Amino acid sequence: MAKLFCSDRIVPAWLSAVRSLATAPERTDRNFVLEVSSPTRLNAEDVAVVNAVDAELRKTNGGIGVYTVAATIFPQRMYMRYGRPAFYSRFLTIMKKGQKPHTWGTYAMRMMERTHPRARKEINPLEIIVAKLQKTKTDRKIRSAYELGLHEVADVLDNEIGGEMPIYAPATDGGHATNIPCLSHLSFKLDPEHNAIDLTAIYRSHHYGRRALGNLIGLSQLQAFVATESGYTPGVLTCVSTLAHLDVGAFGGVAATNALLRRLPPATA
Repeated sequence: MAKLFCSDRIVPAWLSAVRSLATAPERTDRNFVLEVSSPTRLNAEDVAVVNAVDAELRKTNGGIGVYTVAATIFPQRMYMRYGRPAFYSRFLTIMKKGQKPHTWGTYAMRMMERTHPRARKEINPLEIIVAKLQKTKTDRKIRSAYELGLHEVADVLDNEIGGEMPIYAPATDGGHATNIPCLSHLSFKLDPEHNAIDLTAIYRSHHYGRRALGNLIGLSQLQAFVATESGYTPGVLTCVSTLAHLDVGAFGGVAATNALLRRLPPATA
């Protein structure tokens, strides 16, 4: 049965989900749904939690913390520095130079550059979605397109009214049991009543220690980018973890994880 964690901010939703996983058998559960009504909002207590988690993660993960994980979804600093569209090419150039052989890169790279399976040319799915949503300012305000799954990028990108962004690539990812994206799909939806863009993210498998908090921050930044650049405001962020796991090794083991959770504040909305 699905478990729903609602809050107006990212950090309380994450805290509630993590504490639920801490008491679950094998610290694993299915179909966690985190729904955040104001995903870009962080108060002082939230920032303190993020910094505390970031510091603990850096001890066990080679210096990779919350903010590094967030940047794999959206390079916020580069966007703020160069703006759209200049940051696309600058980001891709830097990432390709540093990408290790036989790795698939980052989520942000997949969002910004894919090969169209029929036209056989490079496309920018993220820019296509922004352009589609911009058109709704003067054209039909269609809330959603039909869900077509993830079989072909063109299935969703060729649809002029769609707001779907596939991440999983069957041709390259389907033969691998590991080292494949955990984030499967992103769906942007227009909410004309509130002049907002909602975002739903679906994870096939989600580690709530090492990844989830950074993922949520990155998703909120991505959502804010799409909303702002298309002339809307960020709406509701929904994150669906079809398999959720609290990887206590991220914090140094069970005892260290429990100690950290005791130090963190209650998950007040």
